Amino acid sequence: MKVEFHIKDIVITSKQKAIIEKKLFKLKRYLKDEPLIIDVYLKDETSAEKGGVDQAVELSAIFNHEKIFIREVDDRLMRAFAFAYKAFERQVERFNKKNIEKNHKVDENRVEKVLKALKIRK
Repeated sequence: MKVEFHIKDIVITSKQKAIIEKKLFKLKRYLKDEPLIIDVYLKDETSAEKGGVDQAVELSAIFNHEKIFIREVDDRLMRAFAFAYKAFERQVERFNKKNIEKNHKVDENRVEKVLKALKIRK
């Protein structure tokens, strides 16, 4: 698993970067042996027209041939990341469950074929 940062118009400390990486590496439990690259986009979207400070966090990854993309905007960067991380974790967990269910169905069919081949079941 690899985390790539894309930072635009924002300054983050090494501590913030380490916290983000540590949180994202916790998702490794869902990934087993799959190589995965998570792109983290951190942007400052503050402008006079919007009125206020806006920090955007985008998390993007391709997991089991499906793209996961989450975007959160808040006035504080780490709070925006926390919201994005929760949504991202739910998506990864959902895809993982779907993959496990698919694998179990294949295993059940395999068992039935073996039993038929051994003439234990018809």
